[in-house]
Amino acid sequence: MSRKYVLPALAIFGLFFALFMVFYGMRTPPTPPIEFPPATPPYKHYVAGAGIVEAASEDINIGTPFNEIVTAVFVKVGEEVKKGTPLFELDTRTLKAEYKEAKEKRDVALTNYEDKKTELTLYQSLKDKRAVSENEFNQIYYAAESALRQVKELEATMEVNASRIERSTIKAPIDGQVLQVNVRVGETADINPFDNKAHMLFGQTDPLHIRVEIDEDDAWRVEKGSPAVAFVRGNSSISAALKFLYIEPFIIPKTALTGDNQERVDTRVLQIVYEMDRENLPIYPGQLLDIYIKGLPANERF
Repeated sequence: MSRKYVLPALAIFGLFFALFMVFYGMRTPPTPPIEFPPATPPYKHYVAGAGIVEAASEDINIGTPFNEIVTAVFVKVGEEVKKGTPLFELDTRTLKAEYKEAKEKRDVALTNYEDKKTELTLYQSLKDKRAVSENEFNQIYYAAESALRQVKELEATMEVNASRIERSTIKAPIDGQVLQVNVRVGETADINPFDNKAHMLFGQTDPLHIRVEIDEDDAWRVEKGSPAVAFVRGNSSISAALKFLYIEPFIIPKTALTGDNQERVDTRVLQIVYEMDRENLPIYPGQLLDIYIKGLPANERF
């Protein structure tokens, strides 16, 4: 008798279990809370753009006056230094040897000049000019002039070598911060014009500047002096008010691409530069921010 009801009971149980699993799987999963929702524009009428953080002095690519091996690097990434602080040094052994050689030649030339000058002075002090021929007098006169020119030429060579030795120590052009160090001891610091990688990247980072690119279609909506607010991507709770500095009046091709599939690479943009007080905000040079600028209504007519 029990066998007669076991199979139907199992079939009914399986049916209800299958229906339960179907409806359980059709449930709408709970929407996870958004940790940082997209930034809310602070203005009723606004123009949005991407802004790249840069040094107030603009990013300075530290170069080298000539090709030479680096013998010392004096600073580290992130270090703040004063104007004139040594950043790195080039090998000066060849220059010092050339300076010493030029100095020795100068000393010999100076001795020769003093000898010719003494002889010329003797001829000039003669009361009876007929004691020497005019030709002989001219020869010693021009010999002294030639010796003097040689001395000056060698002294100029010494000055050039001394200048190159002094310039072999690359120094900070302004007060600022070392943003990148791309040179190491033993590497060759060269002046290759096709190498876009700077030996060091340097700049004044207090305050920071924000270079905002506005699509040319919206450029007419931005007024000179318009306030703006910057929001950090990934954390809209971090924001900062911006101070207007200037508008670069020449429209250029867009350079700060966002990676959006609908983005047109032939877009041209107006660049506006703002100033931001960094304070303790986790914002760094080279970072992209979302910028909202107070602008004219989109239906404004002129």
